[in-house]
Parts: sequence; structure tokens; C-alpha cells
Amino acid sequence: MPANRMSRFEVFIGTWNTNGEVLETEAGPAGTLYATDTYRWLPGRHFIVHDVDARFDNQPTRSMEVMGFDAIKQQHFARSFDDQGTTEVFVLALDGRRWSIEGKTVRFHGSFDARKNRLGGLWELKARKAGWQPWIQLELVRT
Repeated sequence: MPANRMSRFEVFIGTWNTNGEVLETEAGPAGTLYATDTYRWLPGRHFIVHDVDARFDNQPTRSMEVMGFDAIKQQHFARSFDDQGTTEVFVLALDGRRWSIEGKTVRFHGSFDARKNRLGGLWELKARKAGWQPWIQLELVRT
């Protein structure tokens, strides 16, 4: 096990262009998503800051999350904050090229391409009536 449990997350560092298809759910209509995702190390390289500048159907939304390792729970996590006042805690898993994010109301499963310059996957939204629903099919491309 590496001394710094975040070292394998180096794959994210940099800027990514994100395009997505928002699917219709009970929470809202179908649409498009365009975003710039920027990942950077905090000093000491124990935490990563992830800034998101997105547009859902031309409506701007911005968020920031901090990714790290919880030594007590022995798991990677992220805590997100957005411009609507919403915050959520996620459990993160990076297994080879597979990437997952698990939250109480949303989750993501995807994978990197062989060169780790593209990340594609599906966000799901927890619906009141139907359990987990497909929400956003997206692809991030390293700039």
C-alpha cells in the first residue's frame, strides 16, 4: 500500500471537457450537459480539489468537491458543495480503469480508456418511486 493513499488519483489531475446527455427522470426533463472539470492537488498531495463549471441546458451551475482518504473508515471519499447550497458525501472507488462514486441520492459508474484520457459512464439518480434511474450519460475528455 502506498504511503499516500491518494497517489493513484493522479489520473484525474488536470482539466477535462465534459459532455453529457441528461435523461428524463421524475426529477426533471431530458437535456444536455457541458462542463469543464478541473482537478488539482492541495499542498501535501493528500487531498484533491475538483472544480466544476457546468451548464445544464445553458443554465450555469458550479460546484466544488474535496477528495481524500478517510483513515478511520478505510475508504476514499468526496464532499461536494454547489452554488445552490447543496452538499453531499460520496464514497469513491478507483479499481484499475473502473471509477465509481456512491452517494445517498446519486451514483456514478464508469471507466477510463486505455490511455486514461477519456472517462465515460452513467450517473444515476435515486427516485422516490422507481429506485435508481439512469440520469446522465457522460464523457470527460482530458484537454
